[in-house]
Amino acid sequence: MKRFKPSKASVGIALGLVCVAYTHVSLGQTALVNVDLGKQLYVGDNTALDRNKFFNIHSSPGEPGASEQDMLYIKNELNAQYGRIFWGPMALSGSANYPDTEQAMLDGAQSISNAKAGAYYEFGTNRIVATEHPKSVIVADNDPVEGARWAADYFEYYFEEERRPLFYEPMNEPFVHASDFVDGPWDPVANEAIQRHMATWFAEIGKAFDQRGLSTNVIGFSSAWPSFELSDFSHWQSRQKMFMDVAGDHMDGFSFHLYDGVNVAGQDNLRSGSNAEAIIDMIEAYSYIKWGEVKDHAITEYGGIIDGYPVEYSAAKSAQELRSYNHILFSLLEREDRVLTSTPFITGISKWFYDANNFNPYSASVLRPDPDKITSNKVNGYLPTEKAYFYHLWSDVKGNRVAIDTLDPDLAVQAFNYGNKLYVALNNYEDNSKEVDLRFIDHGNSVSQVRAKRLDVPYDQAANYTDQVLASAPSTITMAAHETIVLEYVFAQQISPDSIVRKSSYYAQTYLQPIIENAELSFVFNDIDLAQTTTAFADVYQGVEFDQSVVDAIKPNEVNRLTSVMRSFDRQLTNIIRKYPDAWRDSADFARLIQRAERSPTTAKALQYHYAMHGYNSSQGTAMLKMGIGRKHDKSKQPIVLVNGHRIEVPNDWRGYDQAARDDFFGVIEIPVPAKFLKTNTDVALTFPDSQGHVSSLILEVEKQESLHVVAVSGLEMQKSFVAIKKDRPYRLQANVLPQTATNKFLLWQSSDESVATVKDGVVTPVSPGFVEISAQSYDGGHMASTSVEVKDELTVRNTIVITNDVSSMAPTNSITLDIDYSTGIPRDVAFELIDPQGTWLGLSRVTVPAGEGTTQVTLSFAETLASGKGYKIIAALREIGGDWRTSVDGHTITDVEITSTNTPPSGNNLLADNGDFESGTLGDWQLVFGSNGDVEVSEDAAYSGNYGIKFDTTNGRAGISVNETVLPQSLIKEGKKFMLSFQLKRLTTGAWSGGMSQFINLDGGWKSSGQKWFGGTQTGDWQLVEIEFDGLDWPDTQTLFEVNLMTPGHVWYADDFTLEDITPE
Repeated sequence: MKRFKPSKASVGIALGLVCVAYTHVSLGQTALVNVDLGKQLYVGDNTALDRNKFFNIHSSPGEPGASEQDMLYIKNELNAQYGRIFWGPMALSGSANYPDTEQAMLDGAQSISNAKAGAYYEFGTNRIVATEHPKSVIVADNDPVEGARWAADYFEYYFEEERRPLFYEPMNEPFVHASDFVDGPWDPVANEAIQRHMATWFAEIGKAFDQRGLSTNVIGFSSAWPSFELSDFSHWQSRQKMFMDVAGDHMDGFSFHLYDGVNVAGQDNLRSGSNAEAIIDMIEAYSYIKWGEVKDHAITEYGGIIDGYPVEYSAAKSAQELRSYNHILFSLLEREDRVLTSTPFITGISKWFYDANNFNPYSASVLRPDPDKITSNKVNGYLPTEKAYFYHLWSDVKGNRVAIDTLDPDLAVQAFNYGNKLYVALNNYEDNSKEVDLRFIDHGNSVSQVRAKRLDVPYDQAANYTDQVLASAPSTITMAAHETIVLEYVFAQQISPDSIVRKSSYYAQTYLQPIIENAELSFVFNDIDLAQTTTAFADVYQGVEFDQSVVDAIKPNEVNRLTSVMRSFDRQLTNIIRKYPDAWRDSADFARLIQRAERSPTTAKALQYHYAMHGYNSSQGTAMLKMGIGRKHDKSKQPIVLVNGHRIEVPNDWRGYDQAARDDFFGVIEIPVPAKFLKTNTDVALTFPDSQGHVSSLILEVEKQESLHVVAVSGLEMQKSFVAIKKDRPYRLQANVLPQTATNKFLLWQSSDESVATVKDGVVTPVSPGFVEISAQSYDGGHMASTSVEVKDELTVRNTIVITNDVSSMAPTNSITLDIDYSTGIPRDVAFELIDPQGTWLGLSRVTVPAGEGTTQVTLSFAETLASGKGYKIIAALREIGGDWRTSVDGHTITDVEITSTNTPPSGNNLLADNGDFESGTLGDWQLVFGSNGDVEVSEDAAYSGNYGIKFDTTNGRAGISVNETVLPQSLIKEGKKFMLSFQLKRLTTGAWSGGMSQFINLDGGWKSSGQKWFGGTQTGDWQLVEIEFDGLDWPDTQTLFEVNLMTPGHVWYADDFTLEDITPE
């Protein structure tokens, strides 16, 4: 709800003669929605809903922790597919030592073979965005040109054409990480230089892909924070515009992220609605100016970022982003013709998060650990979260667009027709409930059933999701605040439109215009395709510029004469066209008619009156000016708007909330314009009553009615020729109708034996074991395709494996036995592998188990007793009989396994316990610091005393190690205490000063640091004793860490004998 009271808007033309009114919905009014079943809607050249562009999961098939059952749930029940994966060539290479092309060809062939042998290969898709973390790209000695060559090699040779990812986003949200690659304090100049370097990476990769002719679209820059309006649009200039200028020539689309900030404890800060519209429109406007076309969008993340909730799962917490997904989705659906792909930030399982948070799920996850199925710290089953409601709401929607409209900016509407079904989707952006009046032009087709899916998410409450068949078709419907509704109408007959409405967007050659008090801002839209009547002289001749003052001066007694003059010119034009049907514009008669009009003041006045009453074309509809502005909140948002001289009222309303939580207003205000006032080349002038801010963009949307030209179906293909399904779960088949532009893609599905399986809209429901042919036929009957389906006499069993005995710590031994609980749908192997602390594979053992649930033991023996130390890794896996790692369907890995030692632990008051000298040959309880890109290795060569020390190598970035509260005593850091860190350090490399820093960190209630204590020098080749003192602080009793970091890039050090002591005076 906005903090003003919208007024009724009206446009007055020809004083005392005519008034054309447009009523804008104010609070409490009913929103009128018109649906015309006889008109098929095109957005540009697009009419069919491509679900692949919108209903994706922010995950990839085979993610850690997922089973076949989970992937089938996403595919069949949610009707979604996988949309984004964090992996690519730079993560694979791990450094700037990029593999050469010959190596890429060899390794790529092996990668393809491995993928095909994988247990979940069938779930793969090419409609996925491959992206990478900036730290994988911006490494030491990185080379954008050579890196681009390697990236092109990777996408060419590591995939076959049908599985090659359609989208590559070389870095995810790179600009917000630019400072990670700048040493020292904040440096804006160096930061901008890194951002430009990042943009160069995108440019070079796009160029390399273009040269190869790869089918993969290169997109970027994955903007995390598109607040273009900040600092009077300097944010736009230095980020998005800079990127478009540097890399845009070689980009196939511009990717960005749209997030609402949802704060349970305070006011939201939202992008959905007018702000998102302004962001998208500004990119489009500059794209058109720069390239003469609008490059596509890729919204690779969108949704809500919630704040104020604990880590523990709750339905209320999980539901809060749902409003944002739907609000933003409607903005994307309106632009399907220029959207490459979009992915709501709804992840699959996110095992990495629940592993670190006591099995509480990641807020964005669609599946969460089932508390009743956690055994031996391993999850063996999942439950849907509230996020699943987003997909359930939209799961059935498909088909061609249908003409639907409303003038309420806070109500978004979409309609799609598939066969005899109509899907009407409504989205309320208001903070209040909304009454909606649904009016249909049904062309005599009656409704036999209506199904309503509704998703209402109150603030700080669980979602209210309902799915029910209504007793009758509603003429009005009450929507809750921020509710989304999908109505499914079933009509008695096929819906057969007889014409189309084409919505086109037109762009000016100017954008980002500064607003100056009473200064006119001019925008020109050229080559607008309008419905014009060639027999109307006023439509043909547009040599008179409209002047409202002339119309205002017309007296009532002049109207008949002026109307008669125009009728006379129309008759003369009709005769000329009849006389010269193919060349009337070039005829001497037409030239003389024009001369008479130009010499006559009365004709000029008649034309002015005609333009005031009837405009310049025969259109009866409403066009839309989308005005993007960035201004302070107290500045006017209602300029004087003249369209070809006609004054148009600007509504005091826009999509979504009032933006009061933002420093500035930055949004799009939609201005309805009678389409009859448009010319082929239309001039729009804006005049504001006050200075400050900018008009960021002005876009004109025009709808034109056209004849329906039927594009016949030329072919039909099933995506799979054979599938095997279990007898207790449905399976969704997919068919491709050719060509993509076919007018009627409705399919008739049929089962050859309904005692084995039935089929409805491609969803196969098993009945009993056996074989059946499932066929799809085009509506005209001319094309058919089928899939062979085997219904197996098997129930869906989750394939799981769990180690049940405690193997975290063992005495010295030459054999290990695992107790395994398993569940498998078919006979499989239970495999057991061991890896030592240095990463060396030590062996494999396996046993074969039958289908079903059970317990088994697997023993792995060794020629010698295992060396003592911590850091062994035990891997148990459920695989095909005789299969390797590629065929694993589930696994249980236990890390940091310790083979104990008989050695006596060191004495003294070292707070690091036995973790200071690395004599176990491992890191022990030390862990790599988050964000540490360098190499850390326990090595005999690094020993100062004893057998082992630690080697730090910062060639690829800083290298750091830390210990947490499992080692450090609780209640350690308190005010008045003092601590001493001492250790031996030797630099192996030469050069100027180099070194690092150490610090205590506490995470209880937020990140806190003791302050960074730096050490280092220029000496090379000799051991030095480093001693650093720390003062205690008044910190919480828990969540204290201690870390040591070597920071200077490009150096190698040895270190040993770390001691951390409490030296507080007695």
